[in-house]
Amino acid sequence: MNKIKFNNFIKRTFIALLAVFIINGTTIVFARAGGGHSSSSHSSSSSSNSLENGNSRGSIIGVIVFAIITSSGGIIIKLRLGKRKVKSISVIKKLAKSDDNWNYNKIKKEIKETFYKVQDAWMERNQNLAKEYISDKLYNKHESQIEWMKVKKQINILENMELLGAAPIGIQDFEGIYKDCIWVHIKAKAKDYTINEETNEVIEGKVHACVYFEEYWKFIRNEHRWVLDEIRQIDDIEDLNFFKIEVDN
Repeated sequence: MNKIKFNNFIKRTFIALLAVFIINGTTIVFARAGGGHSSSSHSSSSSSNSLENGNSRGSIIGVIVFAIITSSGGIIIKLRLGKRKVKSISVIKKLAKSDDNWNYNKIKKEIKETFYKVQDAWMERNQNLAKEYISDKLYNKHESQIEWMKVKKQINILENMELLGAAPIGIQDFEGIYKDCIWVHIKAKAKDYTINEETNEVIEGKVHACVYFEEYWKFIRNEHRWVLDEIRQIDDIEDLNFFKIEVDN
């Protein structure tokens, strides 16, 4: 009897963890601005296969241990990102004392403006709407992606877009302005789905589902403002040391 209860407990725990995986795995899979996709959906798939291919107690416990280790890794990354945020903000405020372009409040305002402009331009399939907020490199990249979407008759709908957080996690300041950059950890949510423009059929995503996503955005300086130059997905960066904090004294 105790063995049966234990097995039932393990199965219930596994199902709960699997549900979390499935929820997380479907939150970052749709092609918003930057073409964001998540590999977390693969985790839910492999976990499901483990359940189907092995019903032994050892297999189930193994999956649970894997889930715990994965969660612990996420916590460690969040702690490291938090430390980088604190250090980056401290450096930015020091730089602002001699260079107003590093004014932190101004930077936050420009990041927020850019975020919404970029998303609007992506959904409208018109990069000119965000031209002054992004670099020429990113403009050309998004333009080519959008042209391909037009060929496939696809429109990526982004509704109720909300920026939840934008924290600097890496900065580089050199002589002049054209080599300066800021890496920002973006957190946001939106209803994100893709339709066929001729039939209005939903071909990816869910109309009523709000999805959460995180990305790394790189901003560079031009003569007018900070502009978005690059978007990286969370899974693209394996080592947070990629985000450097360098100041040319």
